[in-house]
Amino acid sequence: MSFRPVAAEHYGQTCHSLSAPFVKPRWLRLVRRTQARSARRVVRFSFPIGGNIFIATRPVSIDAFFMIRCTITSLFLVVTLTTAAHAAESLYLSAGGKVSVFQIDDVSGKLTPIQEAEHRGAGPMGVSADKQFLYVNGQMAAPDGGRGYVPAIATFRIGKGGKLERVGLAGSAVSSGYLSVDATGRFLAGNNYSQGRAMVWALEERVFTGGAPQVVELEKKAHSAVFSPNNLFLLVPATEPNKVFQLRFDEKTGEATPNDPPFATGPTGEGDARQPRHLIFHPTKSLAYTSNERERPGVGVWTWSSRRGELKTVQNIVTYPDGFDGVITTADLHMTPNGKFLYVSNRDITDRKARTGRDSIVGFSVNQRNGRLKMIGHFPCEHVPRSFALSESGKFAYVAGQGDDRLGVYRIDQDTGALKKVEQIETGARPSWVLCVMQGGK
Repeated sequence: MSFRPVAAEHYGQTCHSLSAPFVKPRWLRLVRRTQARSARRVVRFSFPIGGNIFIATRPVSIDAFFMIRCTITSLFLVVTLTTAAHAAESLYLSAGGKVSVFQIDDVSGKLTPIQEAEHRGAGPMGVSADKQFLYVNGQMAAPDGGRGYVPAIATFRIGKGGKLERVGLAGSAVSSGYLSVDATGRFLAGNNYSQGRAMVWALEERVFTGGAPQVVELEKKAHSAVFSPNNLFLLVPATEPNKVFQLRFDEKTGEATPNDPPFATGPTGEGDARQPRHLIFHPTKSLAYTSNERERPGVGVWTWSSRRGELKTVQNIVTYPDGFDGVITTADLHMTPNGKFLYVSNRDITDRKARTGRDSIVGFSVNQRNGRLKMIGHFPCEHVPRSFALSESGKFAYVAGQGDDRLGVYRIDQDTGALKKVEQIETGARPSWVLCVMQGGK
């Protein structure tokens, strides 16, 4: 919600201070316009919180002007405080054939369970840009009396307090290891790892209804599918070919086509972290970051041309722990909303049957000038952290241990980026995806 109040017209008066009580000066924009015929001065001020309210369509006294100003300020504070009071951040966890919903305590980061939504095989999740719909990969019973189960995607509407209402369940033809929604909310993208494909489905009134997707044939081990911030490209990291495929995306039709060049090659040096898996963009700079799964696990930094849709690798850092001779691969990565810290998950898969290992979330500080990374340290975490999430407040990290069926809660030190464990909770079997979603009052 937002205001643009036009507050006062008065004759022969000069108002030297329009800083309304409790409102920061940068929130106030003052424009004075002199009207020739009456030589009267029109004062316009606005709060950047949307909508339009126009006041004082005729000349008023200076006393009336200040009364109006105070009234507007009071309304602004009521709206702001009411919105803040109803804003809530929720955590969604797919594990054990369901999506578990938790409310995040903004002070401690601790989780309060509020709902469990059944969805067989619940796995990768994607959320719409407006935080109103959640899409979850999984399975459904085979249609038309068929036997067994088929790949399916469920659509949930996110309601008040983060609770979910399922509004759709439809077969997806192929299973996807990643889901992302384009900026218009009209298309859903995914990948198929074994077949090496990217898929784009059209949504009907925001709901996944199935049907054959548009398929772009790439190479095997395509691991994720991510829309660019400008919604003009779809990027598909693929581990074994050590590439990020670059596709042009038409947001009107949903068509994805190979760009020129069609892919960016990952690092190739013998000691480099290679094989890009997941990809994120810097919140303000023309940069992208990838978790580089193997042969040496680590993280990669890429320059990004939003005009050409082209990536170029500029830095990579190996995250293999010192003094360890087992097998480590990276999986997920995330950056704090302020662009200050980046984290990547290290998975110990030396013994896939083990319940513990040398797993960690590896933290990095982000250079505020050029976006390059500097390692902070390894922070021990739950076993086999395929997925983790950062709260949208940037204060907490939530790590799902696929190998020990636990979810860890960590506080992020806002000065150093270090992680400190707050609590750990049991989950359903093999938790595979974590998402944090902040909603305003509805």
